[in-house]
Amino acid sequence: MFGARKRGLLGAVVLGAAAATGCGTTPAAPDHCPTTAPPDVATVIGWTGYIAAHRDDVSLVVDDGRGTRVVNRPDQPQPLASAVKVVTLAAYGRAVAQGRVRPDEPFRVGDWERWFLPDTDGGAHVRALDLAGIAHDRVRALDPQRVVPLDQLVTSMIQVSDNAAADFLRDRLGDEALRQAAADGGWPNLDLPAEVGGIIALYAPELAPPLTAPRSVRALAEWALARRYATDPVLRADLLTRPLPPQDFERQWSDSGAAASAQQLAALHRAIATGSFGPGTDIARTHLEHQPSTLPDVTGIGYKGGSLNGVLTGGIELRRDDGTIASAALLVRRMQPDEQSKASSPENLLIAAMTDPAVMARLHCSV
Repeated sequence: MFGARKRGLLGAVVLGAAAATGCGTTPAAPDHCPTTAPPDVATVIGWTGYIAAHRDDVSLVVDDGRGTRVVNRPDQPQPLASAVKVVTLAAYGRAVAQGRVRPDEPFRVGDWERWFLPDTDGGAHVRALDLAGIAHDRVRALDPQRVVPLDQLVTSMIQVSDNAAADFLRDRLGDEALRQAAADGGWPNLDLPAEVGGIIALYAPELAPPLTAPRSVRALAEWALARRYATDPVLRADLLTRPLPPQDFERQWSDSGAAASAQQLAALHRAIATGSFGPGTDIARTHLEHQPSTLPDVTGIGYKGGSLNGVLTGGIELRRDDGTIASAALLVRRMQPDEQSKASSPENLLIAAMTDPAVMARLHCSV
């Protein structure tokens, strides 16, 4: 999620005719739609009004698991921000299940921090160190020789959205593992994210292809930059001297990052919830559902969100005691700064829609 703007504002997160029109699918539209709520992303009902006013910038899928489904531009790729980290989680779960990595595999904190670019993650890395009980100077660990288990990186990536952990894990697992995990969860043709590489492209655009270049070209270049950053002290030192990018350029950069559709993101969450993902499901689900559910008749809720300048995203799965499973994803782009500064998490809207028929009906009327 985005933090206070220091050097960077980074960190922190229908099919057929209906897809073209933005109309929802089942159930049939309510006989009477209430007056559209004023746009206000600080509240659940206000979120429905915001979506109604910005349909062209929203990809949405909500399936309550009981026969009700609402969508808006479900197959339209949009920036994912940190919501994409659920793919790395799934790949990790699969790798553990297949014996390719061990949760207790030891590694040095200094090797983790080779992927960390200070002041670009809204304080996520410091929160990750706190979560792991690692002493720090408010930037880095005091003891880079300290050894922690691999599973701690996964915890850091999911619970506090640490970018360095995500890149470390991509490097450890391999790109094919991420692509296969996404595909097995109903998400083909994954646009692989490179967290620090993308940030380098923002702060040092001369080192990367232009934003107008195809994502396939930029994705490869950004990962190459990330791997170079992890081993090149000259590049690391240079980036710490770079000025804050202009807001307009940062927003263009945010809008051109790794992308997918709400349908793809929701599909992977659902596969993890149902178990259809296959080997590693239980490991991924345990991390995703790290917060116990406080909702009545709900066994577990797993959510991963993301945020960049102008981008707000989230994917979620919800398992009920009766065995039904709800899933949803919301991808918003081009949100204005004044709106984003007061926005409540997409998680609030998605849970409300999946559990409250009145909110679902309102959302249906909004799309």
